[in-house]
Amino acid sequence: MTDHEGIAITMAMGNTPQAVTMSLQKKYAERYDWLVKEFTDWAFTFMTSFLYYMDYDTIDKQTHSLYRQGISAFGGIAPTYRIALEKDSPVIIWDFHSLLVMVQMYFSFMLTDKDSDMRMCKHCKKAFVASRKGNEFCSQKCKNQFNVYKSREKKKGNKSDNR
Repeated sequence: MTDHEGIAITMAMGNTPQAVTMSLQKKYAERYDWLVKEFTDWAFTFMTSFLYYMDYDTIDKQTHSLYRQGISAFGGIAPTYRIALEKDSPVIIWDFHSLLVMVQMYFSFMLTDKDSDMRMCKHCKKAFVASRKGNEFCSQKCKNQFNVYKSREKKKGNKSDNR
């Protein structure tokens, strides 16, 4: 990027948080192994929170404690913010000092939002973004397989009851 391009981006972005400005630069990049580690950590955090509530009644106190420790280790670097007076009402403007903090915070918002579209497939246990509120499966194939296995378990239970 030339100096002129850098100045143009700076002028165009104005009060935009630094992380957004950095991510739009041509030479901005992160190492692949760093990205893999971060996405793995986020997947672990999502799985931990999902399993904690899914298995809440069946896990012991020690496992509850481990889940809580795992989730509390996530993040921890808070961005700064300021309040701006906009036309209709005041708004919070976040100032992320790094792209990582920005993504972690948005991930945390999604994870804690009860209306979030992030789900875990009831069959294969993979994370997916639901297209509708009631979706419990990542695909029709997983839904069908889940129902087949559920039906087989039910039939197996009925056979043992009849003996």
